Amino acid sequence: MEKYIEMMHEMTGRTNKQEVEEMLADIAYALDQSVIVAITDRTGKITYVNDLFVKTSQYSAEELIGRTHAVVNSGYHPKSFFKEMWAAIGKGEIWHGEIRNRAKDGSFYWVDTKIVPFMNELGIPNRYISLRYDITERKLMEQQIRKDAEVYQLITENAIDFISVIDTSGEFQYISPTYEQLRGCNDTCTTNNLFALIIEEDHEVVHNAIAMAGNTHESVTVEFRIIDQLKSIRTMEASLKRIRQTGEYLHNLVVSMHDITAQKESELRIQDLACYDQLTTLLNRHAFGQKLYTKLERESSSFGLVYMNIDRFRHINDSFGQETGDYVLSVVAERLKKALGREAMLGRISGDEFAFILPQAYDEKDAFLLTERIQNQLAQPILIGSDLYVVSTSCGIVMFPQHGRTPSDLFMKAEKALHVVKEHGGGSLMMYEPGTAQKTLERILLENELRKSVQKGHFTLEYQPKMNLELGELSGVEALVRWNHPDLGRIPPDTFIPLAEETKIIVPLGEWILRQACKQAWQWRKQGFKPFRIAVNMSTVQLEEPDIVSTIKRVLHEEDVTPEFIEIELTESSFADREEMRHTIQAIREIGITVAIDDFGTGYSTFSYIKELPADTLKIDMSFIQDIDVNEQSRAIVKAIVTLADTAGLRVIAEGIETEEQAKLLLTLGCKEGQGYFYSKPVPADECEYMIPKTVEYE
Repeated sequence: MEKYIEMMHEMTGRTNKQEVEEMLADIAYALDQSVIVAITDRTGKITYVNDLFVKTSQYSAEELIGRTHAVVNSGYHPKSFFKEMWAAIGKGEIWHGEIRNRAKDGSFYWVDTKIVPFMNELGIPNRYISLRYDITERKLMEQQIRKDAEVYQLITENAIDFISVIDTSGEFQYISPTYEQLRGCNDTCTTNNLFALIIEEDHEVVHNAIAMAGNTHESVTVEFRIIDQLKSIRTMEASLKRIRQTGEYLHNLVVSMHDITAQKESELRIQDLACYDQLTTLLNRHAFGQKLYTKLERESSSFGLVYMNIDRFRHINDSFGQETGDYVLSVVAERLKKALGREAMLGRISGDEFAFILPQAYDEKDAFLLTERIQNQLAQPILIGSDLYVVSTSCGIVMFPQHGRTPSDLFMKAEKALHVVKEHGGGSLMMYEPGTAQKTLERILLENELRKSVQKGHFTLEYQPKMNLELGELSGVEALVRWNHPDLGRIPPDTFIPLAEETKIIVPLGEWILRQACKQAWQWRKQGFKPFRIAVNMSTVQLEEPDIVSTIKRVLHEEDVTPEFIEIELTESSFADREEMRHTIQAIREIGITVAIDDFGTGYSTFSYIKELPADTLKIDMSFIQDIDVNEQSRAIVKAIVTLADTAGLRVIAEGIETEEQAKLLLTLGCKEGQGYFYSKPVPADECEYMIPKTVEYE
């Protein structure tokens, strides 16, 4: 001690021994308050601990004195760690290191430790003073930083997205490892600008997005195309957001982009499938109608519209088979393209019916001559096996604007003219004349009986179950109207539904169908059956009624049924003039009723329109299901529809399932619901109940 007092004399310049001793006491007090202090003898037994040691370790001084530091050993460090420590201090060297200890309650704490050996006159340590600083908080922070770094590395190396930080000129400030897939190199790559990857035609849209992101607190989404290391074009969807937190990247932009090439290709495939007839590559009915609608909006000059039918085409299929029939259809389509020109507006409207525009027909005479010439070209013999087949066609012609100003009006009148030609044996052509659509006696009688049957209640509903393909359980039913006439017997729906729509009898009939479905929903709920939706078909004629939404609300209220028990299925024609239908369909959905698009893929319902229209469910037409187990193209179409429906958040139901193999195949393609004769044909309500699980009795 005298040695240290003398040292303090020299350091402080003070000669008073009492003053120096008081200063040493102050230093000792300061250390005792801020440093964990312990003194051990030469064997390691603790002879002194300060209060901070007691507080940190949670042991009392009595529990510590006389024991070694093993009492706080956490078991974290290997034996070699302490062996090296003792070797150092045993030689009189000061040891410095970090140690993890364990407190009395089992918790761990870290200390930055210095052990100072004190030597006797023989140069052998006779005691040790350890000075420790609690660094637990720092070690936890370091541990969290390492963990965050590992997580970040995992995310950036395995993420699907391409993450980067760019400045406003597109220069990379940071890129994630995933960029190697695009650039074909690592951080040493010379491609250091985002615009070097983007094709030139899309530069402007990305520049605009960067400018927008710089002026808003929200993310800006943009689509653009890039060229990757393999010189392949990929479509990217990127989210750009300006960095506003203070730091190295302040005012730069975070770019998170992901590859949507496959999605875009699927969308284009769906649009192609939905807009073009796959056999003839001509426009389908809906696409033709849309192009005609656009033409009518833009033009005012006269032109002709021809509705054409191949005479006795069913005979070809019956005699030679469907493949031969398809061949004839493709030959007719190619001849029409050649006769009209590749840029002509030409479509396959249904199986053996075509429609085309005659832009050079300024009057009825021109239209007659042009159509006659086309018929003659189509009449050239077609070689079928060893036989020559001569194509005979019937044509109905209308003139714009003399006969109509809307696509539906022109189509209807051209079809009426065509029917007159067919009634007279076919093989000819006819211009529409006012009065052509005069009803026959049979049609008048059927219409009268239809009106009386609505009033007298000759209609019933049957229900076809919709099934969860994965669980094999009922997920809903479709209500189908049946007409049981007391004298005429059961009349097929495809006979009376078109007539009901044309005469607007469908309006009261449709309300009756909705009301009966609501009554049945209420009855099943009362009986304690598991809740599900009843789908009700609704025609375009009903949707055009100005009070259709209030009618639906009134029926629901009067029958005490909540909207979640009802679904409305819309026919293809509901989407022909989609702008006019949008508000009505949306208003129906706002009630709480879901909307399904029926017969998807047959012409009207293209995916592009589905994304625009308010809808909840797609029903894939049975024509794609019937041969799904043998036709690869049908499988591809169904898979594409399911994929894009999932992207748009739409449910998918397959219609016309007839075999177990079809059901299993649909499930593997991602379609989870379906209906068809494999599960059940449409049946009365009491027969349908055998397939409905019960829950609890209605209260």
